[in-house]
Order: sequence, then C-alpha cells, then structure tokens
Amino acid sequence: MAWAEVIKQVAPARGLGLGNERHAMNFYMDESGNTGDIARTGEKLDFGGQPVFSLVAIGVQDEQDLDKELGDLRKKHKVLATELKLTEQLKKKPNFVLEAVDLLVANDFPYFAEVVDKRYQLAVSITNGFIWPPYFNTEESEGTVWLKNIFADYLYYKLPDAAFYEFVLCMRQSSNEWTARYFDILKASVINDPHEVAQGIAEQTEESKDDFRLMVEREGAEAWRRFLPLPDISKRGKEIWVLPNFSSFTNIYARINLYLSGNLAGTKLLHDEQAHFDEIIAAAKSLAENADMSSASFKPRFSDYNFEQVADLCFKTSPESAGIQLADVVVGLCMRWYQAHMRQETDTQVLDRAIDKLLRHSDRDQGVGINVVGPHQMAQQLFGVRGY
Repeated sequence: MAWAEVIKQVAPARGLGLGNERHAMNFYMDESGNTGDIARTGEKLDFGGQPVFSLVAIGVQDEQDLDKELGDLRKKHKVLATELKLTEQLKKKPNFVLEAVDLLVANDFPYFAEVVDKRYQLAVSITNGFIWPPYFNTEESEGTVWLKNIFADYLYYKLPDAAFYEFVLCMRQSSNEWTARYFDILKASVINDPHEVAQGIAEQTEESKDDFRLMVEREGAEAWRRFLPLPDISKRGKEIWVLPNFSSFTNIYARINLYLSGNLAGTKLLHDEQAHFDEIIAAAKSLAENADMSSASFKPRFSDYNFEQVADLCFKTSPESAGIQLADVVVGLCMRWYQAHMRQETDTQVLDRAIDKLLRHSDRDQGVGINVVGPHQMAQQLFGVRGY
C-alpha cells in the first residue's frame, strides 16, 4: 500500500479544526533514574548517565503489617541501611531483593510501574509536535496512535544524535525562528532515506511546516507553543521542558483510578519526598483530575482518566515509610532491568528473575503491571510482543 493511502485511511483530512469492590488502600510511590528535565541533556544524549526513568506505585492496605514483614526480611539478610537503594542490595544481597518481590506477590499488593526510555520520549515529543501536531489533525484513534508509534520508533533508531540535540536546543530557545528551523532540520535528516516511513515523515513534516506558517499568521510570536511541549515552571522560576515524572505520575494515577473503579475517596498517594518537583507533581495530579474526556474518541485501554473522585497526595521520606521502601526496591528493579537489556548487558539473571515474578503478578485489564514508554523492538525483546 502506498504511504499516501496509509495516511488517508488513518486520517482522512488535515485541517484546523470498582468493577469488583476493593478495600481501601494507600499507594506508595518512588522513582529511579533522575526525574530532571531531559531537555538538559548534552550533545551525546547521555541524559547525565541515566537514560531510563522509572516510577512505581504499590498499593498497601496495612503499612504496619508491611513494616513488620519488611523488618523481619531486613533482619534475615542483615540489611541495616535506612533506605533500600537497589544498586547496593543487588550486588551484595540479591536474595533480599528477590524475597522483597516475593513479599509483594504473597501479599497480593497491586503495583503500577512506568518505565521511560528518555531518548524515546524525545522521539515522541518530535512526532507530536513536528510530524503529527494535534491542532491540525483528526481526533486521536487507535489508527493515529499506531501511526505515531511507527514514526517515533523510526526516529528513535534512525534520527542522528545531532538532530535530536537540535530539538533539545529548539526547546531551550523556544521561538518561532528556532521552531521553523527545526522543521527543515528534521526533514533533511530523513529525506534521503527511501524507506516508506522516512518518506512519510518527510511528507508530514512539510505539511506541518505549512500549518506552522498559518499559526504564525494567527498567533504571532507565540505560535511555537503549539508545536513544542509546553514547559513546567520549577520552584526557582526556571522552565522545565520534558519531565518524565509528570507523564509517568499522571498515567499511574489514571491506572490506579481504573484499578479502584473510580473509588478514590479516602485513598492517599504517598510519594517519596521531592524537594524540587513536589509542586509540579501536584500540578500533574490536578491536570489529570480536570481533563475533559467526555468528548474524546480515543481512550486508553489500561487506564482511566475520567476522575469522579480524587485521592490525596502527600510526601514522606523513605526511612519513615515501609511502603516507600518497598517501592524503592521495585522501581530500581524496573529501571535497571530495562537499562540492562537496552545496553545488551550479559549479567541480568537476578534482574530477570525478579521481573519475571512481577510480570506473573500483572493484570493489564486492571492496570496492574509494567508499562514501558519505549520503542516497540524493546517491548518485543522484553515481553515477547509481536509486531504492530
């Protein structure tokens, strides 16, 4: 099928234009892999040596019981540290890590993990802004999501690092001039590749550039805001362009909403203490709660963004919360598991055993399990998922 026909089928025209009742529980959250602004990465796209971010929430009905069980496990393996940082435990006491996962499974704690490949998140941002901007296309559907995933996968593997870094600079400069310039850079990066996806990206990018010109005529100097991801503002008043914790938090919250069938009243989200990003996380929670999904034609299958009730959000330090300590172990496992396979490391036995236990404890129809924000090839490698 010709590429133009694929576009027509997916988007005919561009133009402006508690299933089961559950007992109350709290959800303990921790992160791994540096939540900071990924638009601050250097030319090598090394993301400060942490190319993967993960956020985990674990549902616990009685933290006192967990505190005792986790305390007994600590004594058994002589784990004295107040924070259960995974790096040290994996090397010195892998059995403690495996038994901590066994504890989660034995207690039937639901867990919700988001694993974000930061390079892929940049590829998604480019796709959403420069190839398939939402302001000029048809409403979201399974077809458009499928197509955007293909575009993002291509960029992840084929777009040169220099072109990714130019996008990073475009966000930092945030002007119409830099945005117009990046349309040309993106098209030039793919135009000589005869592959149909590359040619589709080139065609869509050129159309989007025309749309950008129209938007400049309508909105003037602020037109770039329609094509770049909008920044958050830190406590110090600085712009933060792409914060993995923001999207990860909102999706976990929506997955918890699905799991509890909307019965969030009295539920608490207890996040590991965040000195710099607590206000942004609170803003992410508010944004999810106030999203208008009533007219949306496409709704995610494994999360529920229709919030009839809301949970409370608070922050605690890891040493004062057994729930956050357990989340600390699980989130580190998820992040390092993905990163180890991404880097094709050979010594992944303990990671694979622990994650296999977690995967067997998943229920995607209830939102429980590991969600990977990464290229399809990695999903196929990690989960055995077939092609599109």
